[in-house]
Amino acid sequence: MNRLRLFAAVLTAALVLAACGQGAGSGEPAAYPSEPIRMLVPYTAGGPTDIAARSLAKYMESTLGQTVVVENEPGASGSAAYQRLLSSDPDGHTLSMTALPTAVLNYLVNDVGYTREDFAPIGVITQVPSALVVPATSPYTDLGALFADARTDPAKVTVGTPGATNTHAAETRRIAQLYDVPLTVLPFNGNQEVLTALLGGNTTAGFVNVSQDMLPSIESGALRVLAVGTEERLPYLDAPTFVEQGFPEITKSTTTFGVIAPGGTPQPVIARLEETMRAASADAGVRQGLDERYVPGQFMGGAELAALFAETEQTFRGVAGG
Repeated sequence: MNRLRLFAAVLTAALVLAACGQGAGSGEPAAYPSEPIRMLVPYTAGGPTDIAARSLAKYMESTLGQTVVVENEPGASGSAAYQRLLSSDPDGHTLSMTALPTAVLNYLVNDVGYTREDFAPIGVITQVPSALVVPATSPYTDLGALFADARTDPAKVTVGTPGATNTHAAETRRIAQLYDVPLTVLPFNGNQEVLTALLGGNTTAGFVNVSQDMLPSIESGALRVLAVGTEERLPYLDAPTFVEQGFPEITKSTTTFGVIAPGGTPQPVIARLEETMRAASADAGVRQGLDERYVPGQFMGGAELAALFAETEQTFRGVAGG
């Protein structure tokens, strides 16, 4: 009998220790994070992805009690950062910002070695709309005049985009395919290069994010907005939508910035990160850093981000490399 009691006591102690060990080894919220977190940014510093990452990282540090190091890793339209993410341990200590639709377009167009199924979506931090713009010196004062010239001379109208396989390049090709408006895509590396090309007269128009790095040029009058790519007008821009100008399909250019982890990251870790992002999205200081205009009214978690990946893939599969 004493032996049975002793065995029971030892077994109980072993189970308790095993439970504690499981919490530490499987990424349970109580044990996570156990070391500094790396937040990869697939683009250069200063752009909308980088701005979102740094605002979020600061909040995560104060909430999770670990340093969050933001590392910019531009290259190959974002795939360099995603490949590094997927080569890391799926323990929640290496995360990456992501930008949709660009992240999806990249694997639809290129053989990058991954698809959306290799990621563990965590949540959305900002959504930044896009617009078709021309310099203030442009003769085009409305979308109709620009597109009429393009139809008259298919080689005349060029559209600068902040990447070759991103949202804006794909939407420009969709305009050509859906509405028979021949537009030539001129890819650049980021919004700032498109801005330089516009002001230097090296591209007819630009399809860009209406983000914090571009708004000053719009608000100063250096750029003229011909159309915004949202279903309804933006309260902070005096410009019509593509929809109201007869192009109802051109509403997919808004860039969604979110956070992803490698597939296989423990669900308790994903859940804790998602809750941290939810709290960050409601924090006044974070919202100010991100700019209230870009923070969704209702938080979008991992399930919503996963659905956006799937929807984006369906929308652009036929035009991504067109």
